[in-house]
Amino acid sequence: MKKFFALVCVFSLLTAFTCENEPLDDSLDASSNNDTGGGDNTGGGNTGGNAADLVGTWILDEFSAEASSDVDFGGQLISSDVEVYSTTVDYTVVFTDSDFTTNGSYSYVADVTANGMNFGSDEYTLDNVNGSGGYTVDGNEISTDGAFFEFTFEGMDDSLLDGPQTANFSFSNNGQTLTFSQNQTTTETDEFTGATVTSTTVSSSVWTKQ
Repeated sequence: MKKFFALVCVFSLLTAFTCENEPLDDSLDASSNNDTGGGDNTGGGNTGGNAADLVGTWILDEFSAEASSDVDFGGQLISSDVEVYSTTVDYTVVFTDSDFTTNGSYSYVADVTANGMNFGSDEYTLDNVNGSGGYTVDGNEISTDGAFFEFTFEGMDDSLLDGPQTANFSFSNNGQTLTFSQNQTTTETDEFTGATVTSTTVSSSVWTKQ
């Protein structure tokens, strides 16, 4: 039963970093730790996005995600919470005018709780991660046709991460710090198990310009 709960909870982990699901709330406000509101780019406050300012090489500082989910698995309801945060990172993303590539490695911890039962915190390390895709920008919202990250959990792959993603982005520290953030509710039905997951996620990643 512990294995069953842990594997079901992976849906929460994966949906925290993908937006190909049907949105229930299309608000993509930043998390409370990452203000994307006003501010002056000549000072320390965050400012809205500017597509031209994305171009260049960005070094990952950290990433994190929190997801609270309700899973309907054949009539059995499971409530779960997943917390993911990076521990060590050596990872970059390079933006051109219309495309991006990623390269490097990172470690992260996944802490899973389901129906009040905590399954502990497991650390995972991914080496030689490479990705690429195209992107478009609308205001301070970025939409990509690929993922910035890869994830693994109990030997499962990250196929749920394939496909379009959308997030807010903002700049701070005179344009030298870039923050991506997502705060939304989504629903996902797994084609193999039939499980339906409604998940509220708050995730962010912080990058420094090279």
